[in-house]
Amino acid sequence: MKKYVLILLLVVFIGLTAGCLGGGGNTATSSPAAHPGTGTPSNQKTTSSTISTPSTPTTTTSPQMTTQSPTETSREFSRAELLERVLTINQYTYVANATVSMLVVTHENVSWTDNVTLGMSERGYLDFGSWSALINTTTVSVPDGVSFNTSRVLVSNVTYIQTPTGWVKSDDSSTADFIWRYNIVSLARKYLGMAPDHRESGEGLVLEYHLSDYDVRELASIYFVSTPNTTITVKGGVLKLYFENGELVGGMINFSVITRTSIEDPTMGKITITQDGSWSETVRITSVNEKMEVKAPST
Repeated sequence: MKKYVLILLLVVFIGLTAGCLGGGGNTATSSPAAHPGTGTPSNQKTTSSTISTPSTPTTTTSPQMTTQSPTETSREFSRAELLERVLTINQYTYVANATVSMLVVTHENVSWTDNVTLGMSERGYLDFGSWSALINTTTVSVPDGVSFNTSRVLVSNVTYIQTPTGWVKSDDSSTADFIWRYNIVSLARKYLGMAPDHRESGEGLVLEYHLSDYDVRELASIYFVSTPNTTITVKGGVLKLYFENGELVGGMINFSVITRTSIEDPTMGKITITQDGSWSETVRITSVNEKMEVKAPST
């Protein structure tokens, strides 16, 4: 079944890079880097930190909440106040951890079932002002240890994707559009306009929402669908937003999905891969409004 673990890794890899290769483009040989920005507004900080690809994924945990001392005062923030603060986020960096589980492979009347866990560790920088981003992802299958790294760069909303043969520039806007709509800050901006399904106050504030069917399908499609003939069924989704002292510090996205994809195997013929499992991702915001310049790969 290790062969089909590799197939699942390929399925997820294609999902992660969906839309990037469709427009064709040029190949580059150098890696992009994030450099200190210049000429930033007075309410922004600058940073010389670079975002490097993580070597291994880490365990998915909720963003760490800071316990207030007895001398500190806390108050309830309205959704309008929370939204107002989220809207001031022009740039941010984050770390994210996600897991994907379950694989069923079927060939004609014979079925193989294998439980697979994919761990994904991601570090990224998003800039809503310049429509630029740098995202590095490491994916590892457990317990096989098969892994691969991917990098995506957006500069002025133009996407570059790192492939085994080099960097490819894409004119397809679908990947960039997905990144700008389904990052944790954009989701917070969207859902804070609605009443949460659950609100929990303690060391921090947690707002829980049921994701719309449309949003769950979009999320599932980008991460699970691999070919045009793939069918997909979503089984619900949850968004949690984490706040400290009225500031967004992270979130969590969970959903379940069933997909069926047909592929042609050179020796076994047509194989149907059924993924019946779940996606769980935790995002922790590591900095806000610290502007960095994202450079496109050389071509």
